[in-house]
Amino acid sequence: MSELFSVLGCENPHRNGDVIFIHGLAGDAWGTWHSQDQSDRRDRDFWLTWLQEDLTQKGIDVGVWTFGYEAARFQFNGSAMPRFDQASNLLEFLQVREIGERPVIFVTHSMGGLLVKEVLRTAQNFRRQAIIDQTKGIVFLSTPHRFSFSKIN
Repeated sequence: MSELFSVLGCENPHRNGDVIFIHGLAGDAWGTWHSQDQSDRRDRDFWLTWLQEDLTQKGIDVGVWTFGYEAARFQFNGSAMPRFDQASNLLEFLQVREIGERPVIFVTHSMGGLLVKEVLRTAQNFRRQAIIDQTKGIVFLSTPHRFSFSKIN
C-alpha cells in the first residue's frame, strides 16, 4: 500500500514549494528519516521536522511530505509492486494534492531515487509536464544509478 503523507506546512495553499521525502528498500515513510529508525512522528530527532523548523526560521514556507510504499528487500519479506506502478501511484498522489503547481524538491534514499526517476519518465510519457517543470532538485542518498537494482522489478 502506498500513501503520500502530509508532515508539516502542507495545508497552506500559498506555500512557496514542496519537499517530498521518499524512502528506499526495507524502509518506511517515517522510520527512514529518524536518527534511530523510530516511528514517532512527533519526535524531535526527525529529519522532516528539522527541515521545516530550519526553513521556517529563514522565512521559507514549504510543505513537507513523505511517501510510503512497499519496498521489501527480499521476496520472503514481502512483495512490492513494479516500479512503474509505484511511480504512477506517486504521480497520481502529486496531482491530487496539487503538487507540481509550485517548485518541488525530492529527497530520496536508495530505491526512492530510482522511483523518482521513474516518476519523471512516466510524467514525460503521459504528458504531465508540470511536475517535470517544477522539479527544482533531487537529493540522492545511497541511490544506485546503474545495474544494482536491475533484477528487482
